[in-house]
Amino acid sequence: MVIRHHNSSHCSIRKLYYNFVSSSHFTRPSSSMASIHGSSHLILDVHSHCKCLPSTLHSPQSSSIQSFLELVFRIRVRVSGELIDPEEPAIVIMNHRTRLDWMYYWSALYQQNPWLITTSKISLKAQLKSLPGAGFGMAASQFIFLERNMEFDMESFDQAIDYYTGMGKNYQLLLFPEGTDKSPWTTKKSAEYASKNGLRPLDHLLYPRVTGFHHLLTRMRRANYISHIYDITIGYPYDIVQSEINLVVQGNAPREVHFHIEKIPIETVPKEKEALTDWLNRLWQEKEIRLNQFYSEERCSARLFDTTSGQGVWRSSHERSSNYGVKVFSFFFWLTVIIVWTYHLTCIGPVQVSPPPSLLPSFPSLQCGLAYFFTVSSLISYFYGGIDKFVYHKWKSSVKTTVV
Repeated sequence: MVIRHHNSSHCSIRKLYYNFVSSSHFTRPSSSMASIHGSSHLILDVHSHCKCLPSTLHSPQSSSIQSFLELVFRIRVRVSGELIDPEEPAIVIMNHRTRLDWMYYWSALYQQNPWLITTSKISLKAQLKSLPGAGFGMAASQFIFLERNMEFDMESFDQAIDYYTGMGKNYQLLLFPEGTDKSPWTTKKSAEYASKNGLRPLDHLLYPRVTGFHHLLTRMRRANYISHIYDITIGYPYDIVQSEINLVVQGNAPREVHFHIEKIPIETVPKEKEALTDWLNRLWQEKEIRLNQFYSEERCSARLFDTTSGQGVWRSSHERSSNYGVKVFSFFFWLTVIIVWTYHLTCIGPVQVSPPPSLLPSFPSLQCGLAYFFTVSSLISYFYGGIDKFVYHKWKSSVKTTVV
């Protein structure tokens, strides 16, 4: 039996929203809560009737990135296929065409159901943990950072699933089985792998790596924490922008990003590693056929993923005005925050006198707060390895204390 928790008002609201979207033939969702991002849980206390009391911290970080991409770079998103259920724990697998795929993924979730932004986790390379601001936010939200060291990464997977199940929350975890984005060098390595193993060469994909996927899937099965696997194919009908340098420095952005989602029952997925390898390779070969059909269209505007009966289509260019309004609000909110922070950090001294002096002689400005943040963050990174490991350690300690 898959773990399900419906004891919170947020879960009930999400379920009602999911049922509404499912029963209305994939009507475009509308929710002001879409600017809220994810959940990162902080253990506050241990009670006699439960292991711990979590406090859910929501952040509009993903919505700010999404708003920036769609409003500034004018990127449009089209999603086709089946609806992701925010109430069910699942693995989401996707081909990794560029280094920016995971950023566009949030826009795809928003188009299907804004609540998905609050229940989605992503496995990313460890270097992204060092991004100023965003890296700390993703770590605090318990994203999984991979070192490309299987022993270390298996431990990270285990800790994440322990934490997710222990906190009683159902998440959809995005994993890139290819392990890296498609480049000339990785394409060559994938072709060598195909030749060595008697597989058909792939033009639009890299052959997936199964070890990490098998470990994560096995761990989630053992914890009864998975109901489906969602297979997402990402395609770029007009242009492909490969990296952050192309996007931020050069100002190049893809005109459109397309996603196609297929829902796979967990019962149909093999358990043994060898059988799972064959299953995943066949899935990637089917994905290659889908992408061949997609890119075979000469006119870029005609490049669309085919849909079958019962599947839906969601487009950012046809979203409701309320959804668009949320993105505009999020964008200007964070723009204001950045301007205020920049002003205080550059134009105001480290200590500012505030009248009347008799009541409040002085107070630290944002520089002191920022220095405090970096000091605490550095200590946490040194002793625990980051805010994500710190939260897990404190949660684990509280659980052991309760058991004893």
